[in-house]
Amino acid sequence: MVTIRYEIVEHDGGWAYKVDDVFSETFLTHDDALAAAEIAARHHELPGSTEAIEFQDPAGRWHEQVASGFDRPHTRVVDTPDARRADERAGAAEPRRPLQTILVLAGLGLAIGYLLRRH
Repeated sequence: MVTIRYEIVEHDGGWAYKVDDVFSETFLTHDDALAAAEIAARHHELPGSTEAIEFQDPAGRWHEQVASGFDRPHTRVVDTPDARRADERAGAAEPRRPLQTILVLAGLGLAIGYLLRRH
């Protein structure tokens, strides 16, 4: 599974978090940027609703598929250069936190209950 990294960095006279090459808004303090990154990372992992989506590939062909609301990436907030280096060496996905497991199981239970009720 993919792990999305939220990195805390100095940016535009303050602090921000970035994902890949995209920066968040600028925060006055490091602690504010860290708190915002942790909130954003947690929200990124929350299950959503399963949706039918349409998209166009690079060749111009249109495709339809179902995007599962339970197929969420793992996230990790990286705060220091030392943590970044350790994260790169580890290479393994961070284990799922207890609340994440509860949310996934509850969502799965609701989905199964819904499907069983329909039949």
